[in-house]
Amino acid sequence: MANEYTRLDDAIFCALDFETTGVNPALDRIVEIGMVRFTLDETLATYSTLIDPDQEMPERAIEIHGITSEMVHGAPRIGEMLSGVTEFMGDATLVIQNPRFDLTFLEVAFKKCEMDVPPLSAYDTVRLSRKTFVNMPNYRLETLCANLEIESTGHHRALADACSCMEVFRKVVRFHDTRGEWTFGDLTRLHGDAMQPQLSRKQKRRLNLNNDIYLGDVVKIRYMDENGRVTTRRILPKEVVQNGNRTYIHAFCYMRNEDRYFNTRRILKVY
Repeated sequence: MANEYTRLDDAIFCALDFETTGVNPALDRIVEIGMVRFTLDETLATYSTLIDPDQEMPERAIEIHGITSEMVHGAPRIGEMLSGVTEFMGDATLVIQNPRFDLTFLEVAFKKCEMDVPPLSAYDTVRLSRKTFVNMPNYRLETLCANLEIESTGHHRALADACSCMEVFRKVVRFHDTRGEWTFGDLTRLHGDAMQPQLSRKQKRRLNLNNDIYLGDVVKIRYMDENGRVTTRRILPKEVVQNGNRTYIHAFCYMRNEDRYFNTRRILKVY
């Protein structure tokens, strides 16, 4: 496990990228995972898999990454792959382009599958590049690759983007550390603390009475069913589901001892 005195030349890193059905981790799902373990001088291993999201691929997502419903049909579900993802990452330091997006999707996936969430934090190649290459027109991954002469096998596919992220990180480090003397303390002084998962305020589903229900956190609610009966229940929220203009919480209900869907309009109080 690296600490602030560990030399970057002695460390193992893992670059990670997801393709998804959309941009909201509370509603959308992972459809492809790409990872690469590496040192500053060597690529150690790669990991790539499509994921069946159990829903039709939205056209807007296909336009971005080109992954269709037919391509993911028969692929493993995310719950089948999370242990392998954790094992592949190991204790490597994560390096991600815009990590809050990917880390939040990963955190939500663990919670939906009722699995313990491993420690998740990463250095952001966007932030590092802004502090290093100051004359870029923007800091999108394809722009960085074009301006830094990084060869890529394509953009908006998970493994290709993870490999591109790896190369951007290497360019940043070598730009500052020409002698190979930098430690994690030096990297943190340039970057700031590693970034962690975080749902934005828009992504959180606000419920009535200004209370939040968080995915993966057991909560007590006062709920009125379709027949007008009111009960108090403990639930474990797994996902938010939108159906037209109605929003439902898919959760394990401890009173019924089974998964249920709760119309958020019928939640009278959150304790």
